[in-house]
Amino acid sequence: MDDEPDFAILLAAAWRALTDELQEAMQLAGLDMRPSFGYVLRAVAAEQPTINRLAALLDVTKQAASQLADEVERAGFIERFDDSADRRRRRLRLTAQGAKVRALAIATSERLERQLAAQAGPEAVAGCRSTLTALVTRRGALEEVLARRARMV
Repeated sequence: MDDEPDFAILLAAAWRALTDELQEAMQLAGLDMRPSFGYVLRAVAAEQPTINRLAALLDVTKQAASQLADEVERAGFIERFDDSADRRRRRLRLTAQGAKVRALAIATSERLERQLAAQAGPEAVAGCRSTLTALVTRRGALEEVLARRARMV
């Protein structure tokens, strides 16, 4: 019997471990975050979208995007504002608290990468980055990643 997990399970477990690391960092900072909020904050930070655009960025229905934006807004991480080019439209932007969450998430990601490089070696981390980039590229999602966006899981 092979003792190594299959690749898909390993990636899923790694995603879960990363989510747990981010959640712990938020809790230590006294921030009440749900993992799904991170997708909204990332999209809002990237381009201050409307609800319709947020739905497209997250690959969810307009209703789901609206409900999620309401929750993130109630948590104090985003706010709505009038579009100066079209007063009929409302856009979303990060609050100071939302910007703090984004900065903490990025800092946590960078810290985790440094720790992994110290544990497994910089070449291993670079190889992992290369492999993950190839997987994302294969599925046509590199543009989303480079634009600092991510669809909901």
